[in-house]
Amino acid sequence: MPVQIPGPPRDILLHPTPLTQSTFSPFGTVITNPSPSLIPSSALTAGDLPTNAVQANQGSALKYLDVTHMLDLYPQAPSKVSSRAVMNMFVCAPRTLLAGERQGEGVFPVEILERHPYTTQTFIPLGISAREAQDVRYLVIVAPSLSPAAADEDLSVPDGEGLPGRGLPDLGRLRAFIAHGGQAVTYGAGTWHAPMVVIGRRPIDFVVVQFANGVGVEDCQEAEIGGRRKIGVVVPIGSKTALKL
Repeated sequence: MPVQIPGPPRDILLHPTPLTQSTFSPFGTVITNPSPSLIPSSALTAGDLPTNAVQANQGSALKYLDVTHMLDLYPQAPSKVSSRAVMNMFVCAPRTLLAGERQGEGVFPVEILERHPYTTQTFIPLGISAREAQDVRYLVIVAPSLSPAAADEDLSVPDGEGLPGRGLPDLGRLRAFIAHGGQAVTYGAGTWHAPMVVIGRRPIDFVVVQFANGVGVEDCQEAEIGGRRKIGVVVPIGSKTALKL
């Protein structure tokens, strides 16, 4: 069952910024090819290679090392149930948008956030060509945690340096990013985030990699936003018509 949390005192309308590692670093990792125009070849020298890249497969491939770090904190979970690495596929259809204030804009309503306290979670889009990458988009919506309170005392979290720790989502510091199909994203363990929000004209297939132990409240914790005030993310749209409020 989701925890019910009060909504903001006033309407919040977020304008997403492009997803980059520098802007997203407090919440996780962005995975993307840093040099898409560089074609692997055995003729390349060390000076031709980007940072953190090595040649592989007899010079026919470039291997970028440690592009994200998977984290398994389940040994700290109260149940002591062992975890395992899991790889699932999510087929995500474009979300329905509400009509924005301006023509050519829609609004995605943020009504629920979730976190995975004991594991990182990586979303990897599949089957997207380089030509399609910039036209296939999804939102990454995240929030830092508030200080611990009575409302979240039943939600267990691990201890550790750099982890968000206890606390419900801080709606006043909600952030929204717009990602394209050539980017994968890793949510840090315990990071509050919206469920996947695909925008545009076509579904996206994601492979999702994380750890899990099958104990519901340890695998996923949800916070449902109440109140009359709304939180929305403004999305540029093409010919697709958004629903009227």
